[in-house]
Amino acid sequence: MHILNDLRYADPKFSLASFFVVMISLLIFSSCEKVVYIDLNTSDPRPVVEANITNHAGPYTVRLHHSVNYYDPNTFPAITNAIVTISDNTGITEILQQTSDGIYQTSTLQGIPGRTYFLKIMYNGKEYDAASTMPDPVAIDSVQIVQNKPGGGGNNHPGFRVTTYFTDPLFLGNYYRLHMISNDTSAVDKTRYRYLSDKLTDGTEMSLSVNTNLRYNDSLTVVLESIDKSTYDFFTTLRQVIGGNSSFLSAPPANPVNNISIGGLGYFAAYSAVSKSYIVK
Repeated sequence: MHILNDLRYADPKFSLASFFVVMISLLIFSSCEKVVYIDLNTSDPRPVVEANITNHAGPYTVRLHHSVNYYDPNTFPAITNAIVTISDNTGITEILQQTSDGIYQTSTLQGIPGRTYFLKIMYNGKEYDAASTMPDPVAIDSVQIVQNKPGGGGNNHPGFRVTTYFTDPLFLGNYYRLHMISNDTSAVDKTRYRYLSDKLTDGTEMSLSVNTNLRYNDSLTVVLESIDKSTYDFFTTLRQVIGGNSSFLSAPPANPVNNISIGGLGYFAAYSAVSKSYIVK
């Protein structure tokens, strides 16, 4: 999942500044005083990290860019002179190769569930670190694909409703990300993810339903990813920051919770994934 098109990272001071912007706007509307512009272009560029490792065969990719100020265009300069290393808790280490501007890839590393992975980025005289533990995969029990009926139970959404069932393992601390892929790109948005925690449903059957615009004979692949808490925290707070619809109008710009050290931004995620594929009939 690429985050750069969804979020321009702001300085941590920005949330408070945004509050004052809102308050000033209210005063403007109520008193018709002149508009007051607050300059928020004060944050220094920082590395933005997008890094994933899975239980499937690599190569795995680390994307590195600079952050930009809130009012700047959505153009994120690539970081091209970093040394990027991924290692695990068994002593396996690999230095990634830069394949294009800001893109670093593994060549031999294989993600294995149960292992903890460590990301180290040496850049501009600083070391940025992150860690993520890959959970064991959780199987998809079944997927139900049911055509929506206009007016049926208040559900007037066209297409098919897809419900994915899986059984959460015992003990709290399991987190999930689910998304779908189809040959019909207008029927399923493959960039949309759903997130779940077993906080209230430990050890029980869980399900997640999604309305789609699928039609008969479309292909569908459902992907269930088991993620760790740091990955869950990043993406759920990211969704809050952008208001769930990639809009800065719905929430004050801020930085989501992340696992990158010393002020780095972004995420490093080690996760396991299982999938099932179907033809809509």
